[in-house]
Amino acid sequence: MKWLLLFVLLAFLFYGLFRFASFLTNPQRRLAFAQKRGTFYLFDNKDNIRMNLLLTYKGHLLEGEKYATAKEVDHILLFPANPYNTKLSKQDKTYIEQSLLSIYPKARIEWTRFKEV
Repeated sequence: MKWLLLFVLLAFLFYGLFRFASFLTNPQRRLAFAQKRGTFYLFDNKDNIRMNLLLTYKGHLLEGEKYATAKEVDHILLFPANPYNTKLSKQDKTYIEQSLLSIYPKARIEWTRFKEV
């Protein structure tokens, strides 16, 4: 009986550690945390060219649609997730473009529904 109780306690401990580790590494949680802090974070699956990307920079949440020919992304369309929070400076746009071009070097980046500050 004592060994069974010890085994159950160890199983709960391992399960709790696993859930805690998966919580810390969840990309959606990391994206929300980066948006609150106002830092840059890119949530993207580089292997799946059909999956859209999400990124945050200075509190702005941006969605991006990737368009591909063959096996390369050649066009990225960026638009704000919140249409009322669309003011980015030219330096902000340049930083975001350079970050995306480091991952997708042949992509053409197009901005929609943005106002420049």
